[in-house]
Amino acid sequence: MNLIKEVICKMSFDSGDLKVFNPSREISKEITLEILIRHRDALKQARTGELKDIPVEKLKDNDRKMNQVRGLNLVLAAQREMITASRSILFFRSTKKWEKKYKEEEEREKNTFKEHDNDYNKMLEWLEFLKICEKAIIEAQKTKRIDDDFLIVRKTEDGETYELTSNFREMLDDLEESYEQIYLLMLTNKIVSAGIEEDED
Repeated sequence: MNLIKEVICKMSFDSGDLKVFNPSREISKEITLEILIRHRDALKQARTGELKDIPVEKLKDNDRKMNQVRGLNLVLAAQREMITASRSILFFRSTKKWEKKYKEEEEREKNTFKEHDNDYNKMLEWLEFLKICEKAIIEAQKTKRIDDDFLIVRKTEDGETYELTSNFREMLDDLEESYEQIYLLMLTNKIVSAGIEEDED
């Protein structure tokens, strides 16, 4: 069964046209593309503190930094959705490749799918990474320590001043990398297309 039926939607990004593929128009338009749009907006919020329809110059500095931290949660949520939308296709394609490589039952017992180097298992590793990030944010909110915080409040003569910590910057860098790897898995499994000619398997 061919999982890729047609190009169903295009959207202009700074890097060029993004094409989304999926078995049905509804899934592609309402799920895959919307998730990518949400991730783009969430990442922008995490980088700049800018909210949709509210220019960053209209925000107070403390509000902007608070929005940046909130943006991390939105980025995490969007990447989790990217994985959820892709898992079934990755599982199907990875299983077929594994079955093709190991045809005999004895071979499959020695080289289990769970331990096999495949895209589905790689995606699950990124899912675990996102869970670790989520846990770190929750722990930072619970504890009274400063060293695990993403935003600290300093009291000055003019009032309270918010400061983003190295934890925030490091997690943002990590989430940019995780997005790249998750998106790459979606590309190589033809869930999305970069709008360039690709060699068929």
